[in-house]
Amino acid sequence: MSAALILAVFLLFAALMYARLIPAILAVPVMAIVMALCAGVPANSLGAIVTNGASALSPAYVAVIFGALLGRVTLDTGIARALVNLAAEYGGESPFAFSLVLCAIVALLFTSLNGLGAIIMVGSIVLPIMMTTGVPRTIAAPLFLMAFALGFIFNIANWTFYTTLFHVSEQELIRYAIVLAVIDTVALLLFAVIAFAREREYAAWAAGQRSQERGVPWWSLVTPLLPIVLYFALHIPATPAFALSAIYGVLATRPRKAIATLVASAIRGVEDVAPAVVLFIGIGMLLVATAQPQFEAALHPLVSGGWLRNPLAYVAIFGLLSPLVLYRGPLNPFGVGIAIFTALLSAHALPPLALVAAVMAVVQVQNVCDPTNTQNVWVANFTGVPITAITKRTLPFQVAVAVAATIVVVLAPQRVLAQGVPAGMESPPSAAYHIAVDDDGTPLGRAAADAIAQQLRTDPRLTIFRFRGDPDASDCSRKRYAAYVKASTSTFVLVEGTDLDVGLVLEDCGGWIVNEWHDHEIEAGDPRTDARALGQQGAVRMQAWLAAAPAVSEGLFTRGVAFSPSSAPSYFYSLFKTADGDMRIYVRAGGPAYAAGLRTGDIVEQIDGKPWWMYGTFPTQAMAYDGKPHAFQIRRGGATLDVQLVSPFDMSSAQSPQSRR
Repeated sequence: MSAALILAVFLLFAALMYARLIPAILAVPVMAIVMALCAGVPANSLGAIVTNGASALSPAYVAVIFGALLGRVTLDTGIARALVNLAAEYGGESPFAFSLVLCAIVALLFTSLNGLGAIIMVGSIVLPIMMTTGVPRTIAAPLFLMAFALGFIFNIANWTFYTTLFHVSEQELIRYAIVLAVIDTVALLLFAVIAFAREREYAAWAAGQRSQERGVPWWSLVTPLLPIVLYFALHIPATPAFALSAIYGVLATRPRKAIATLVASAIRGVEDVAPAVVLFIGIGMLLVATAQPQFEAALHPLVSGGWLRNPLAYVAIFGLLSPLVLYRGPLNPFGVGIAIFTALLSAHALPPLALVAAVMAVVQVQNVCDPTNTQNVWVANFTGVPITAITKRTLPFQVAVAVAATIVVVLAPQRVLAQGVPAGMESPPSAAYHIAVDDDGTPLGRAAADAIAQQLRTDPRLTIFRFRGDPDASDCSRKRYAAYVKASTSTFVLVEGTDLDVGLVLEDCGGWIVNEWHDHEIEAGDPRTDARALGQQGAVRMQAWLAAAPAVSEGLFTRGVAFSPSSAPSYFYSLFKTADGDMRIYVRAGGPAYAAGLRTGDIVEQIDGKPWWMYGTFPTQAMAYDGKPHAFQIRRGGATLDVQLVSPFDMSSAQSPQSRR
């Protein structure tokens, strides 16, 4: 019922935005509140959704604001015009070749520029120059938008949004972004070749002499490229990279008016991106709302089963159906579509990198083809080309880009869509229903373990054998048991006599604790007899618990993983603070965290680029259970290592136990 209400709210707001009756900047935060109520989130939690959501994406929109500052500096100081004039000066006499040179300049500029103001300023320079050199307006308008979208792939303000919302690393994004840019470049070239071959109409603009005056020092021309170098090469965060580049730009062009230029650029820059900032605040509210446990539980039936991880479904939805991004449609990440992407993220329906790749793929269609884009409206009006004509001309090429980009994800050697079951996570099929029983090496422990083994043998499904070893010492790939039980004993001297405690710990094949039971009594006679009785008592309680949790026990006995399809995805590691003040890691052998490179005993230095103590002890420890692919800097044996988590284990879309028999 809750899922149906959420879908109804989504469809209502989608229709309102599609009809342009309500803007996205208002629809998204309202939708966050209404969806939360429909999911069953208590009313007293709505204030936290608004408050925490408003700041949830603060790194993203602060980067956008500083990016707009740099954009205004680039435009107001004449750097952008100088770059275009430089291209015009050496562009040659071929309209085809010259248009491609200008496209390269536009793409370069929009790696750091943002907002409609930047579109208008750059377009006001580039489009007339294109058309006065013989490029038909029906080609110039689409090429300009395609070049803008190409550069926007590497816009680091967007990257801050991706890394903040989806918790993916820059290293993961850069490989995909380069491939996407190559695909986008091929599409732009194909469009230009086909369009120039078919077009015979030349622009009606009067040809005029191109300005040979650049007006700014040559060394200032690197300003738009500078934040890219600082961000990717020197790993300086986006906000200071933008700020340093803006300062460099004004000092290189207007050193005597540097302060006035920076102040004016900051004010106009905020005006340029104010709608985007408000939208980011709304998206943050939606993100916090969809992260509520009630919301996740309501949507789980819709995204469970792993059907979205099917390669054909992934390509079909985010590639072939990418036109659903148009008109603020259901896949538009700058409209109602953000609800879909945040819900998919919260429900772990797709790995974060696959989800970001899907967003970047559909954005290539949205940025170029959507008639509701402000940049499309302005370009159409400025060039005199009907806005629907731009959509019709570019849509086949940009959809092809989205399809090719999703196919790259499906075929990636890193298996981005893979379920995240690393080799060694599960016990081999031959180990199904085999249980190893261990002890603490004491006479009483051995007596208790013998009694536990005897009691467990009453279950005809199980094969029980005595064992000595540590399941956490190696992964599960060659284990001959699916579950491990250890008996330990301790004694305490009380007034009434000596109290004997027998503990029974149930672990999976990788040493991850499933549950434990303790029974104790005052010794009445032979301690070994008492230990056997207590051990048998603990084993009976373990059997009762397993019978009450059939899905968990089935996963444990058949696969060596105490998980059910309804269990939350997990990386199988925990964080704990030791007496020396260090934050250390406990890792399940063979699990996703183990496969990524974490090991038990590693000392945590940083998480997601920040020292762990900046988060606080308890928030840091909670990160181990949030299902997000955190990046760790750890210390091991005097060496400092970087570890990036990939995909968590999720049994809801993993191979069924029956198919392994």
